[in-house]
Amino acid sequence: MTEIRKPRILFVYPHPDDESFLTGGTIASYALSGRAEVFLYTLTRGERSRNAAKLGITPGEIARRRVLEVEAAARILGVKELVQDSFPDGGLRDLDPRVLERAFDREVERVDPDVLVTYDVHGSSVHPDHIVAHHVLEARVPRTEGTHGRPLRLAFCGLPQADVAHWERKVHGFPPERIHAAISVAAHRDAEHAAIMAHESVRRDVEDYNVDSWMLWEHEHFSFFGESFQPPVDDLLHGLKIV
Repeated sequence: MTEIRKPRILFVYPHPDDESFLTGGTIASYALSGRAEVFLYTLTRGERSRNAAKLGITPGEIARRRVLEVEAAARILGVKELVQDSFPDGGLRDLDPRVLERAFDREVERVDPDVLVTYDVHGSSVHPDHIVAHHVLEARVPRTEGTHGRPLRLAFCGLPQADVAHWERKVHGFPPERIHAAISVAAHRDAEHAAIMAHESVRRDVEDYNVDSWMLWEHEHFSFFGESFQPPVDDLLHGLKIV
């Protein structure tokens, strides 16, 4: 009898902390429950964090700290494997996109995921690194298959437009018709909170933006590239044949 392997989800983010702040609950819900193997690919070391000056340390030092922090967060969330790259923080838009394409293709071939996750087109906070990651992955996925020849599902993470419209901090959210999956994460609130707190070098951001209002929600929301589910489904793996 052929053994069906466990599903694999690959999260691709520009910075250490991106994984915990917006999708920590989703990562934990799949990884800690054993529903899927979860992989994390972080493109930069976050050396241009504005918190470096506040902490009185160099970009190199905060990069070293942030790498250790994302390693700790990944362990808390149950990530099977973290790959930490060293592309320039804040400089992804200045790279030849083919460099990023090769890096993405390498990780897809190595991990062979069923689902890829990254930021929505606005990058939520309109950070240029978030937007570059979105566009390069979106351009690659239609031409990329796993080693078993399976088409990949590309899922974009974000927040509901109606829930962020009143925020003082400008955040771009999903309109209702673009929310294709709503993942229940309440059961993993403690793990998500611990992962957020593991990013100690950006603790001031967490405090300034109120962790309880925008990081620890009952559900986390996703839009699928080239697919649409209305009403939203409750599983990133919905309808996929795992072989």
